[in-house]
Amino acid sequence: MKPVPAARTVAVLALVLLLSGCAKQQLMCPRAVKMPGPPPPQQHPALVLFATDRLAELPENLSFLGEMNPSGKHMSYGAKCTDPTGGKGGCEVPSSRLDQDEFLRRITAARSDVVLFVHGFNYTFEESLEITLRIVERAKFPATPVAYSWPSQGKVSAYDIDYDMSEWTIYHLTDFIRDLSEALPEGSRLHIVAHSMGNRALLMALARLDLAEPRLGQLILIAPDVDTRIFKELVVHSGPFHRKTLYVSQHDLALRTAGFLRSSLRAGDATKQYVVVKDIDTVDMSPMKAGVTGHSFYEYPQSMFDDLGAVLRDETVAGRNLTACTVKNIQSMNEAHGTSLPCVVFRLPSH
Repeated sequence: MKPVPAARTVAVLALVLLLSGCAKQQLMCPRAVKMPGPPPPQQHPALVLFATDRLAELPENLSFLGEMNPSGKHMSYGAKCTDPTGGKGGCEVPSSRLDQDEFLRRITAARSDVVLFVHGFNYTFEESLEITLRIVERAKFPATPVAYSWPSQGKVSAYDIDYDMSEWTIYHLTDFIRDLSEALPEGSRLHIVAHSMGNRALLMALARLDLAEPRLGQLILIAPDVDTRIFKELVVHSGPFHRKTLYVSQHDLALRTAGFLRSSLRAGDATKQYVVVKDIDTVDMSPMKAGVTGHSFYEYPQSMFDDLGAVLRDETVAGRNLTACTVKNIQSMNEAHGTSLPCVVFRLPSH
């Protein structure tokens, strides 16, 4: 979800505040020293490869609407010059529309890892490309940026429509991920980053696939707007990624509101729970600021991108600037019943 004008967030935030109490202390953490936040690196315009099942705005350009593309196989492909700062900077190589075969040949010819971004609720086509490039450049990870852009309406009042569109896109996303992984040259890996509602479509797509382990790198699930029980089931069937990382927060008002609207706790909302699953690293983003809703990818600090870069480079949680914490209720259950359920959550540094 992107930042939204204050006038449009009043009703949402008022509802959330009515539902919010003081968050119960669920973690036992050693004292962490506050450190100054790192500055962001220089960002620059570059081509982003994209696939979308949105309806094209005009046949001759590379702009797409929030409506679904009803024709043929529903998909369009291309490479578009994108400025991650939202400006109008240019690229040395021009933007171009591609057919599917041309798109996949570019993936093969790049001879690099791929970072695929699946955006969430309230994103336009252009914004999905901007965030994709921002991830690669601010994480300082050399890879081909690829955006999958599904038909989000790009407005905060269209949550229910976006929810339906995330279901409509699942089969197209499934086929796209299969084709993308098969097009990778030998030695290159596919890393996937999903945010918010994009996690729902992604996890359902991955559960339908049987991907080859040597082609998979990192699966990074940020602030999932997914029912907690469904998330725990789907993530187990998400494929043999080298590592899986889940980012959650106690201060994500957008997910708290989504939980109210859907009548279920969302996996990324750590207000009343921490989702800790075997073989998945759960990272608590609560110490960082992320805009008025606590959910805006545009307002994530550089420390978040630094950690994303460390994950993409396959650094373990032990080797990153994180604080290991224990989830109290899970530890108590283990002590009472002699179980050994995973109960460690890692926190981002506080600035």
